[in-house]
Amino acid sequence: MKKISRCGSVNHVYYLCLIDWQRILKNEELMECRNKIIQPSQEPIDGWTIKPLNWPELADAVSNIELGFYHSRLIFKFDLKSTPKNIFDVRQLREKLQSKIEDFCSKQVIPIVKSYVKDARQPFIFIYPIFELNIEEDFWRFKERKPYSLRTTCFFTELDDRKGLPFLTNKVKMRISGAKIIASDMTDWFFGHLINIIFHEGLYRQARDKNKGLLFSHGPVYGGLENRLEDFASKLMTTFHEYSSDYVRRNIQKIALFAAAVGIFLTALILFFNLWK
Repeated sequence: MKKISRCGSVNHVYYLCLIDWQRILKNEELMECRNKIIQPSQEPIDGWTIKPLNWPELADAVSNIELGFYHSRLIFKFDLKSTPKNIFDVRQLREKLQSKIEDFCSKQVIPIVKSYVKDARQPFIFIYPIFELNIEEDFWRFKERKPYSLRTTCFFTELDDRKGLPFLTNKVKMRISGAKIIASDMTDWFFGHLINIIFHEGLYRQARDKNKGLLFSHGPVYGGLENRLEDFASKLMTTFHEYSSDYVRRNIQKIALFAAAVGIFLTALILFFNLWK
């Protein structure tokens, strides 16, 4: 068993799920929950316990499925067999995957949660999907016809994704709606920050809103961020712009330091030759 990997085809769907335990569980309780939910065959990697899933009813849409468990987080990873061509295909696929995840959570996860939080109000699990589609796919090919284009649909934006070398960046196209994020190719750096922003600024805040009586649900699983979409989208874009500015600033400092070091070396070299004339 290996880590959750994003290698190979970049056409994936990730479903981020947050379990609202309502209280701090002891380490022994967490181990019990992990064993009941995942039933691990080996020790966790970096804290994540990972299990391949076999869901034949999704065989026409996905080739591989993994589920990772860490404390209160579940992440489903789906490798797509074919890429959605447009937003309607994305919605259809989202509904299909989410229906299966909600069924899995309701039957195999929620009973475990309820055994520890018997008096907690619903929902017990908050979920949110990320679609990562190759930038070369037809989905990202659109005509710049003002005002009707992909750019004017649900918080379309482009964010800087760093490549590791000074000033070498890549633009990630992203469409943020209340029910999902659709992004083009992401580096692991970008993806890792995006995951944490969704959990911290999205799912954890949903759980707090519920506990304050600001969020209601008729079922045990809650999907989407419609109730705080504007705030979430603004925070996401601001965070990445701050990362980008800081990245550029640090690279400028490195280049300035390198240039100063080269200048000092050349000055010393010239002095050395002058002394030996």
